Amino acid sequence: MKERIIISVIITGLMFFITTCDTVENVIDKPNFKGKVIYVTYNDGSPKSELSVMNMNGTNKRVIDTSEKFYIYDPSWSKDGKKILYTISTSKLFFINEDGSSKEDLNAQLFVLTPKASPNEKYIVYNLFGASPERPVLFEITQGRIIKQLCETSNSQDFGPNPWTSDNQKVLLHAILERYGNYGLYFVDIATGKIDTIITSPQRIFNRPLLSKDETEIIYSSIFWGASSGYGDLFRLNIKSKEVVKIQFSITNLKTMFPKYWTKDKRYLLFTADNDDGLRATSDLLYHDFLTGKTDYLLKNVSYDIDVWLEE
Repeated sequence: MKERIIISVIITGLMFFITTCDTVENVIDKPNFKGKVIYVTYNDGSPKSELSVMNMNGTNKRVIDTSEKFYIYDPSWSKDGKKILYTISTSKLFFINEDGSSKEDLNAQLFVLTPKASPNEKYIVYNLFGASPERPVLFEITQGRIIKQLCETSNSQDFGPNPWTSDNQKVLLHAILERYGNYGLYFVDIATGKIDTIITSPQRIFNRPLLSKDETEIIYSSIFWGASSGYGDLFRLNIKSKEVVKIQFSITNLKTMFPKYWTKDKRYLLFTADNDDGLRATSDLLYHDFLTGKTDYLLKNVSYDIDVWLEE
């Protein structure tokens, strides 16, 4: 009888130990990101598109704006996660609350690509598409107009998910600054126009550069526009040392990747990757843990045109 009691106690203890270990492992293994995703849903054969919001786990999906005749593009979150900046047909620029209320037309001029609002929501930078040459401009929100061209460029350029420095003074730009010159990453001072060169290349491989919260590093996509494959990798660049490291993921054969969000502690990178499902304008959202080296999926078949806001 005593032996049965002892064996029973041992088994119970082992079960508790195993259960406890599994629970701890799961907590450590799967980060509980708290935040929201804004994304655009496109329809094959139709210009109709929808701007939608959902939680990071894919719940509470809701459409906050619909365009019947023109495409919605380039949504991005405000710093506090309460408003969204986006374009319709690249010629209309809007702010809207994350619940779909208080839609505001900002009266943008010409065609707008990759618009990004400053942390204090006083300015917006964007690529003025359709001009000759295309050029990065500074838009003053309260005045409702472009107040200056940031710098002289040739060919197209873009602003990544988080181009603004925290002091609202500089923006990170990917562009060719001189005709027949090299592509590069640059910091541009919006007040003085002073340009700090970070890195350059003969090819356009610094796409959608993502600035870290401490403003010391950049993650960019090496998608080579114009190449038949269009494949590329993600690279991590130290701004001071210029050291560039290719990010190695535990999931192999990922392609067409773009960085979307980098946590303050630099542990987690959220990014999209092509999912090869044949659906138009869709991709998967993944995260990479720089501490453990693990890469895993967060959302499947979500729009490539998305932005992420996390509560940190």
